[in-house]
Amino acid sequence: MDRLEQITSELGKEVDKAKGSMVAGKIMTPLRLVLAWMNGVNAKLMELEQRDG
Repeated sequence: MDRLEQITSELGKEVDKAKGSMVAGKIMTPLRLVLAWMNGVNAKLMELEQRDG
C-alpha cells in the first residue's frame, strides 16, 4: 500500500509542476481525473486493509 501512495504522490507533484506548461496543458484534465481516481482507490484499499486486520 505504501508503494501505491508513493506513486500517487509523485504523480500529483508532477501534475502540479506541469500546470503552467502549454504543451502539457491539454492532457492535464484527464490526468487530474486519473489522479483523483487513484486517490479514491488508495483510500478504499486502506479501508479494506484496516477492516480485515
